[in-house]
Formats: sequence, C-alpha cells, structure tokens
Amino acid sequence: MSAQQPNSRQHYHVGNLAEQLLSSARSMLEEVGVAKLSMRALCSALGVTPTAAYHHFTNRAELLAQLATQGYLELAEELNEKAVALPVEEKIRGFCLIYLNFARRNPALYQLMFGPELEFEQMPEHLLNARQFAFSRLELMVADLLKQPPDSPDVRSAALASWSYIHGLTSLLLHEVLQRPKDISDQRIIERTLTGFELLFNAYAANINPA
Repeated sequence: MSAQQPNSRQHYHVGNLAEQLLSSARSMLEEVGVAKLSMRALCSALGVTPTAAYHHFTNRAELLAQLATQGYLELAEELNEKAVALPVEEKIRGFCLIYLNFARRNPALYQLMFGPELEFEQMPEHLLNARQFAFSRLELMVADLLKQPPDSPDVRSAALASWSYIHGLTSLLLHEVLQRPKDISDQRIIERTLTGFELLFNAYAANINPA
C-alpha cells in the first residue's frame, strides 16, 4: 500500500501553530501591509482552518498586538546590544541611527507599532510592557548622559523629547515627505538635524535668559 499523502492542512505541528501564525503574519505584513493582512489570508497561506487559528488568537486585533509586541522587544534588544554600551557622547546619535535602521528594515511593522490599527479600549498588558521596556532603554541612555537617576522627571522629559524627534524624522523619511539626497547617509541626516536642534535650543536659551 502506498504511503498516504499528507493533507495540506496537516503540515504544521499543532504545538507551534501560534509561532507559525506569527511568523507568517510577520512576512505577510511586510509584503502586503497591515490593511490587507487578514486572518483568512493567513490561514489560507498556512493551510489551517480559521478555527485552529482562533484557538491561539481570538481575533485579528490580538494578532496585530502580538506582532507589535515583538517589534518593541526586538527594538529594545537592538538598543541593548548596540547603543547602551556606546560612549556617553555617542549614545543619543547611536539610538537615533538604530531606531531609523530598524524602521527601514521593518517598515510595515514599524507603521503597525505606532499606527491606528492598535487602538484598543484597553491596551493589552504585554503590548504596554513591551513599549515601556523599549522606552526604558532610551531612558537609561539619557540618564547616563544627564548623570541623573533613570526615573527622574528630567530624564523622562529628555527621553520623551529624544523619542519624539527620531520618530518624527523616521516617519518623514519613510513616507518620503523628507527627500534624502542619495549621496547623504542616514547617519549624516541625523547629525545635521541634531545640529539644527542645538542651534535652535541655544538661540531659545539666549532669548529667555538674556545676559
């Protein structure tokens, strides 16, 4: 008797279906964008029934929240590995470049992490924790720079300002609102805009604190 051909809906291992759903969703997200990412298309790609998928993720929103959580944790890991150990004077530039590089490598995931698709009446705890963990990596760098405790109001304000700056710049570049000349690197763009902030803040300080 010839061996029975495996059913297309049985090629996955039940124990790791959640991981396969996330992995496939991550790939599909970058291929078609968040608007076209559906549970039906995901199940079809994996050859599983919607019932099996909904056993792990009760709806599309829950799946998207888990993808965004992965994104924040990956960003935090990169910051830990590449930015925290930098010399103090290079930490903020390092953070900005790592952040921008992450967004360029994962444009759809980045848009999901900060987009309207994650509007919940009550944000999932795992997503809130991952987002805060990523922000705390920046707070540690700012605390080192300001020589203050990470939980001090000045550190939190400066960290929020830093994140606001690089998030805005990243969004402008990803949406091509800000056109970057081909001969200018992302690092150079960051250096130029940070220099612009320095000039602006120095002028502001001079005007509110005249000699």
